Amino acid sequence: MRRDDTEDSISFRAGSAMVAYWQKVVGIATGLSVIAGVAMSVSHLAALAEDSKRASTSNRLQALQQIQSILREDEEVRSNARHFMHESAAQIKPRMMDLIRDAGSGEDFYLSAAMKEYATVHHHYEQLGALVKLGYIDFPLVFEVIPFPDEYMKTVRPIRDAIATHWRGVGQRPLLGFGSNIDFLQACFEYSRTHRDHAAECPAESM
Repeated sequence: MRRDDTEDSISFRAGSAMVAYWQKVVGIATGLSVIAGVAMSVSHLAALAEDSKRASTSNRLQALQQIQSILREDEEVRSNARHFMHESAAQIKPRMMDLIRDAGSGEDFYLSAAMKEYATVHHHYEQLGALVKLGYIDFPLVFEVIPFPDEYMKTVRPIRDAIATHWRGVGQRPLLGFGSNIDFLQACFEYSRTHRDHAAECPAESM
């Protein structure tokens, strides 16, 4: 074999060895990058899970604080509801139109001193229904801790309808949606009572 051929062979083997070496280095580096990437991904997912857990706990605590405030208010509201239902409703219903006309409008009658208990109860359950509808409070929690006053709502329905119909004055345009959040909340209670085999929830058609 000629010397030139020998030198070319040695040079070729050296070049091949160098290529193999760098391929190995690149392979190791790539492997390390993959491992590092996986580690970072796992760490990131763990951080996200922890953040989600903290957010969920925070949201539950906020909901608990809010429902505790509503519960304290609900005790007084139920007392007002029972007093209005047993003492005032029977006297008001036969004279509703005269009382609204004398007040000037359904709104004026609603805001009058004679209707203070009614307005307090109406606002309480209208607000609670809105909070549930908009997702600020989970209905299952409300269902478990707050009794819905079905008898009271049935008793005062004619009064509510008259106020809404003559809100701007007798014969004027009615106030549409007056008490609609109460109706929504009542539908949620009625649906959940008749579906005890499932978690408390609002019917899909009421959403």
